[in-house]
Amino acid sequence: MEAYSSSPLVADHLPKNHPVVTRDYSLFTPAISEMVNTVARWIDDQVDGATVYGPSRFGKSSAVDHWLQALLSRRSGGHIPMVVWSHTDSGSSTSVGRFHSHLLHASRHPLAKAARSPIDRQHMLIERWAELASQGGGRFLVLVIDEAQGMTQREWLWLVELHSLLEKERIRLCVFSIASLQVFDEPVGMALSGGAHVAARFMLASEPFHGIRDVDELRFVLSGYDEGTEWPKRSGISFSAGLAPKAWAAGFRMAAHAEGLMQAMVDELPAKYDGPIEFPMKTVAQAARHALLRVAGGADPEYVMSPDSLRHIVAGCGHKALMAVVTAFMPRLRRYGARL
Repeated sequence: MEAYSSSPLVADHLPKNHPVVTRDYSLFTPAISEMVNTVARWIDDQVDGATVYGPSRFGKSSAVDHWLQALLSRRSGGHIPMVVWSHTDSGSSTSVGRFHSHLLHASRHPLAKAARSPIDRQHMLIERWAELASQGGGRFLVLVIDEAQGMTQREWLWLVELHSLLEKERIRLCVFSIASLQVFDEPVGMALSGGAHVAARFMLASEPFHGIRDVDELRFVLSGYDEGTEWPKRSGISFSAGLAPKAWAAGFRMAAHAEGLMQAMVDELPAKYDGPIEFPMKTVAQAARHALLRVAGGADPEYVMSPDSLRHIVAGCGHKALMAVVTAFMPRLRRYGARL
């Protein structure tokens, strides 16, 4: 292992602006496909709000940032107007004016940072959302709240007010929360604390966001490096072929090593692990990137993809600690699943 792990991961001859080097890429996964289908069904059913939940680092935010709107629009055959707000937890200091300012910024309003009164910001937001809704050819808008587990009850109540104001304008707002497992108890908690109308409006429907569940899913994801990616644009050259042309010509394919990487992730589970055999995209993407860059740097593919090497790579991704967090949430996951 020492022979190549002590050398720089990104070799000097590799292009520094390659997406794998900069980590500016997102691999398509079966979980993303399931998420898109679920959200599309909710939109078709005209639900006011729903939640996609899952452990941290499973790939939820990447799905929202890189895939959700484009795939929903493709599925519907037209533009789906969408605002994505990555919620920042500011504790009890959040004011209604700041709340509206954050949403104006997420909606790309040109005056989002301008000094305005809270009521003026609210009017600006309603007008902006009405404008975006009209761009879809109807009176409909999707608001996606990423990291929604940080939303306070006050913020939810302010969102209910916005939702009601849009209804008076005959504009339908669908609110989809993307949340970690902490949000599981929110509907019950909201109801007990006097926010039953919040839970009833935005939290009645929910679906899990899965990790990588088996070798076939992992092989599908890894094949993205071999077939589903391209750099430079319109070159027809995949990430694997472009970064490691000699290995590629000799038959090297990332997808061929799905079994080895899956076994390495199993071997690196914490002792007495009690969670699902479902692995986060954080581990998969980081381990695959590390292995591909080693091969691209000139290391022997057979050595890099050997069981000992892959286990060493997976261990270096913080996989064991991350999976310990997953198993810590399992009691809440089981309780929540039993209620559905």
